[in-house]
Amino acid sequence: MSMFGLGELLGLDDSMARVRAKKADVLDEQLVSSYVERLNASKTDRAAFDDVFVALKADKQLKAADVIAIAQRYSKAGTKPSSKAMAFAAISKRFVEIVRFHAKNKIAEKVRPW
Repeated sequence: MSMFGLGELLGLDDSMARVRAKKADVLDEQLVSSYVERLNASKTDRAAFDDVFVALKADKQLKAADVIAIAQRYSKAGTKPSSKAMAFAAISKRFVEIVRFHAKNKIAEKVRPW
């Protein structure tokens, strides 16, 4: 006796669902790399970062997968954000980490005796 899946039993084809999922995962590499470069170029400049961040939030061409890829590449984290909102939070968190790191090193340079 063989076991049939529900799709086979009802004669349903799940290939359309697979195509839709693959289409959603396709990234616009040029747009993603452009935003990552602009974010990296802002370094510790809050005004430059805010300009890029506002443009990123307002860009209607970007899909959730694109924003997640931008966040992952900018933050260089091992974890992948699970949503667009979490990706925006990860981007702003990474900027704050960069600013704090440079501020801490600037203070440490003043204190070092050598």
